[in-house]
Amino acid sequence: MNFFAKIQSHIQRFFYGKNGFDILSRDLNLFALFLMLLDSFLSTGVIYWLGLLLFVFAIFRACSRNITKRTAENRTYIALRTPFIQWFKSKWKQLGDRKHHCYYKCSSCHQQLRVPKGKGKIEIVCPKCGLRFVKKT
Repeated sequence: MNFFAKIQSHIQRFFYGKNGFDILSRDLNLFALFLMLLDSFLSTGVIYWLGLLLFVFAIFRACSRNITKRTAENRTYIALRTPFIQWFKSKWKQLGDRKHHCYYKCSSCHQQLRVPKGKGKIEIVCPKCGLRFVKKT
């Protein structure tokens, strides 16, 4: 067995029966790293210790044997994070589509509608509620 395979085997044995790194632990580690790097520019010290505290908490979560509680925490975090991720993805898609499409919201049901650009005044029909309105594209 080569060196890296032995290390991988030791890590797998260490984490057997423990929670391991999930999405919440990963995001806590990334945020802790961001805070520590931010403190290297600002030199406050407080931000560094906050990042270090988050890092220790993420390691605690990864080494915890209370898997049901850690899974519930991770599930709650994912439920809170999902709307922000979906909003960011939709804005990113709109940014990529801005040359060829316009986005409008239905005033009745607030459904987001995508229409092609350069067609002049067109009547837009909301597929969700059937409301008709005229917009210039």
